[in-house]
Amino acid sequence: MNTATDSTREPRTDGGAGFDAIFDGSFEAMRRLAFLLGADDPENIAQESFVRLHARWHTLASADRALPYLRRTVVNLSRSRLRHLRVVRRAPDERRRDVESAEAAALAGQDHHRLREVLAALPMRQRQVLVLRYWLDLDQSEIADTLGIAVGTVKATTSHALANLRKVWPEREES
Repeated sequence: MNTATDSTREPRTDGGAGFDAIFDGSFEAMRRLAFLLGADDPENIAQESFVRLHARWHTLASADRALPYLRRTVVNLSRSRLRHLRVVRRAPDERRRDVESAEAAALAGQDHHRLREVLAALPMRQRQVLVLRYWLDLDQSEIADTLGIAVGTVKATTSHALANLRKVWPEREES
């Protein structure tokens, strides 16, 4: 056991109260974030993110670092899930058509369904940047921190993503 490392960071002393508050206030937002990023199982992604946060809760420097950690975990788990699904879907085994869950159907109205299709057609990084910017209303530095990229990359990716959206959904500019 390294006592020098252990003495530099004191364990969080708020017990589970701070975690409970973050869970109660953020679970639905994290589930929707996973949904908008294209995960086919957004509730499980959100749950796994909170499990990972809970396991690291005592190592966080402050409760302020919990939400960025949580967002980054949701993004990374969604990304991993999509990569896994791509591999599974390429497999030659008999595949059944995915059935949209009742939960997903309730979230997706006519425009929402079209928006989800348009977002799904974007490259993954462009979709992530747009969802973090316009759904979570994060600024460019928070997006860069969440995705582990430079602020300039966020700016360029946002610009490219919006240009791609305008190409495939031009009628939305008038609304």
